Amino acid sequence: MAVQLEPTPLTRLPQDDGHLVSFGNVASGTPGAESLLGTHTHALVFASGRQISSATLFPLLHWGGWLLFAWTVSSWGLLGALLNNGVFIASGGLLTLGLRRVYRRVRVSNVSYAILAPLVLLTCAVLGEVWYLCELLTARTAFQHLAAIDGLRAQFAFGAQQLAPAPLLLNMGQWFVYAFALLTWSSLYFGINSVMALELEKARVTFALKLADTARLRVLQTQLNPHFLFNALNGVATLIREHQGAAAAKMVSTLSDFLRATLHTANVPEISVSEELVFVDQYVELQQLRFTDRLRVSIEADEETYSALLPTLILQPLVENAVQHGVLPRERGGSVCVSITRRGADLRVAVEDDGPGPSKTGAPTFGVGLGNTTERLRALYGDDAALTIGRSASGGFSVVVRLPFRVSEAISTSKGD
Repeated sequence: MAVQLEPTPLTRLPQDDGHLVSFGNVASGTPGAESLLGTHTHALVFASGRQISSATLFPLLHWGGWLLFAWTVSSWGLLGALLNNGVFIASGGLLTLGLRRVYRRVRVSNVSYAILAPLVLLTCAVLGEVWYLCELLTARTAFQHLAAIDGLRAQFAFGAQQLAPAPLLLNMGQWFVYAFALLTWSSLYFGINSVMALELEKARVTFALKLADTARLRVLQTQLNPHFLFNALNGVATLIREHQGAAAAKMVSTLSDFLRATLHTANVPEISVSEELVFVDQYVELQQLRFTDRLRVSIEADEETYSALLPTLILQPLVENAVQHGVLPRERGGSVCVSITRRGADLRVAVEDDGPGPSKTGAPTFGVGLGNTTERLRALYGDDAALTIGRSASGGFSVVVRLPFRVSEAISTSKGD
């Protein structure tokens, strides 16, 4: 019966429903501390890769909204409508720009919404009258001066007549329109900033988790080198004691090639199957120099899996584990079989030996190789990958790794060319 190693759940964030992916500093690409509407150094990054700075986004939404709202307000004649709506937009837009400065201070001070809501309602009620006065006095002056010009009298005379007797105080209907417009603007301002602040916090948490996983992967990956190096140097020492100088020299040379190759992948979390098999071949060569005919290894990999990605140096420790625990303890040696296949959307990697197999009593114990592999699969893929141990068809030990089948973009591009 196979024993399923269940990785402990990794903290994950909910997936974004829309196209907005993250917020970040335009220069560095890292999440910023003030990436909200009205700042000047940050940008929104969309799934398409396009960016729009928040300094551009605020005026776009601000003045675009005012133009749309003003277009719904009835006016008089073509030029009269343009002037009246222009004054309406300018007075409302400038007033809310000032209001924005106040709201930004309120957001920074973290005032609770229970206190903020009535304050905003009161502010909009008072500023509705201020807005109306600014618009009325500006429009009245403009229409009167333009109506006094002979060539423009026909276009602006009616508006001047309508505005001249207009009262300085709003009636209830007019007050509701102005106050509601300001309240709508205020609601959108706080709402959009709240959504953006939430998305920014998600981006920060994701970035922090990514840094933590990267650091842990590096620790796990570097943990393998001393473990492997100890075994390899022990083999060299054994050959020297047995006066097999040529084999020892060849083993040192192969070991040097192996370690040099690992340096090139020290900071690479994933490599292709074909690259990983090079490490396996070098390891097998090292062991066969020492144990000769006692070790027999066969590797079968489907051609379509050569370009698939898997964690760096994840297969070699599994082979080493099979050699150390399944083959070498027996005087006559044994064989190790490696198979790499694609199963639908998964990549399946199996390492089997013909040794004594897992213990029939008690829970299995895991050395550096299997423990390290489990941790790295958990960090890279979460619940999308699994490591299963059990008894092989020959009665030995079997380790099966399942992970998502993915091909690197660089490899895909080169095939397409």
